[in-house]
Amino acid sequence: MARLIRTLLSPWVLGGLLLICLAGMMRTGIALYTLNSHNQWLAKPEQIEVGHDTDPLLVFAKARQLQQAGDPLEAIRLYGGILQQGDARFRARVRYNLGTLYLRDAAKVWKERGLLEYARINTLLSAAKDNLRESLTLEPEQWDARYNLEYAYRITPPPKERSK
Repeated sequence: MARLIRTLLSPWVLGGLLLICLAGMMRTGIALYTLNSHNQWLAKPEQIEVGHDTDPLLVFAKARQLQQAGDPLEAIRLYGGILQQGDARFRARVRYNLGTLYLRDAAKVWKERGLLEYARINTLLSAAKDNLRESLTLEPEQWDARYNLEYAYRITPPPKERSK
């Protein structure tokens, strides 16, 4: 027993434990720095510059800000770039936001132009339904996605009759 204690208290073992502790502290410090940086950017999403190495969470915040500012095309482009990134919950939120964007655009075109834009409305509604279904696949308890999917089905125009 005394030999075990002497071995554990040897300079090599204590030095190794100290190095492991320092590495853990450095990793925690870097994580805290990254979180603080992200929080500062999330407070001002309009100032986020999106590049190839931008964190998907920041891209999501920028896309959401563009969506609310009335620039749906740029928001759709940004959401499309992060569709396969993050965990299932994050991907479900991206799909939900994409589906909602397509659904709003389809409803807007339907109200403004009616069935004159039949093909465009059906295309937008199809994209909305696909994204909302995928969102529900990833996160089945998402009631907003269920509601929007049901709404998309309700406003889908009937199929056009074939010409005789």
